Amino acid sequence: MVSQQLLHDVDTSFTGLNSTLSVLRETPIEAVLQPPGTPQKHLYDFIDSAAVSDLEGTLRACIDRYNEAHATLDDSNDAFDTALENLHSSFDNVPVTPEPSPIPDLYQDLETHATEAAQAFQSLVQHYDLCVTALRHTEGGSAAATEATGDASVNEFAAPPESISEEERSEMVAVLVKDASEVDDVVTEIRERGGELTDLLNQIEEHITHLRNEAGALSSILQMISQITGEVKSHIATSRNFHQSWLEDTRPTLLNGIEEWENQRAFYERFDIAYAELLVEISARRRRHDKTKRKAEEAQKELDRLHAEDERARELFTLAQGDFLPRDIWPGLEDPPRQYEVRAVAVEQEIDHGGEDVVGSIPQLGRNVVERALGRVKRRM
Repeated sequence: MVSQQLLHDVDTSFTGLNSTLSVLRETPIEAVLQPPGTPQKHLYDFIDSAAVSDLEGTLRACIDRYNEAHATLDDSNDAFDTALENLHSSFDNVPVTPEPSPIPDLYQDLETHATEAAQAFQSLVQHYDLCVTALRHTEGGSAAATEATGDASVNEFAAPPESISEEERSEMVAVLVKDASEVDDVVTEIRERGGELTDLLNQIEEHITHLRNEAGALSSILQMISQITGEVKSHIATSRNFHQSWLEDTRPTLLNGIEEWENQRAFYERFDIAYAELLVEISARRRRHDKTKRKAEEAQKELDRLHAEDERARELFTLAQGDFLPRDIWPGLEDPPRQYEVRAVAVEQEIDHGGEDVVGSIPQLGRNVVERALGRVKRRM
């Protein structure tokens, strides 16, 4: 992510600056460069550390704001992801309705078994009616039929049965005997049909229950979708706020901070090099001063020699010709030779350094100090 890369760049920049500041903390100022009695100082004592700490505080506050905004965004995203996961899970757990629907086939089977059962019942009723009719055509059978049917009120006013021939009675009894052997089978069939009807009804009820469960699950999913839809605006607003905060606050602040830290690092690295070059320059100035001083001493000796030579020559001339020359012939005849002096013109430096000799303003550095300084300069080149 770009944001993570930028935060990494901030850490890298700050680490680099701290590395440079550590060098400044560990680099002591040579004692000969400070007034006597001055506590030991380091290069770090000469920088504006408040600027570094203030910028660090600004960037840390910016990063804290970013982390808070990012945490809010993470919470929002987690909540949205959880809602979507629950929705997908609900979809996965919806009971799957069999396709095609078994209801038409079940109803057809139900109709078939009901029809067959009704036909079986009809055959039993016909057999029963035939039994009653046959009973009435027997001696005393009418009363027995009334008792068997329990329908005394009907039979009380019913007309006596029409007489039938013996042959017809025999045929009727034969039919009854034949049908009687099939009654148990018909009853068994009716029971079996009833069991089938019960099974079919259970299957229909089970399918209806399945459909109701599916409808309930889908209704719950619709409610979840409605709730998620209502929460989407909040999630989008949170994302937009984070993006806007990143563009308008976090990113420009961190980029400016990185640039400022890099500038500070470059400046303090240059400061470190400048101090090393200062030590080299002090050593060079001391060498030039010593060389100049030697030349001045040599010149002074030569001037003193020439002055002494001029003085002796004048004395010899006076001894040889003085008695013969009047003194007023040349006013400068007896003047001593002019004496020249080579001296350092450093009145201002002497005042700045408490009236010390100008040499005192150019300290004598140890050879190892200068060599270390030269090494640091060469490494940074």
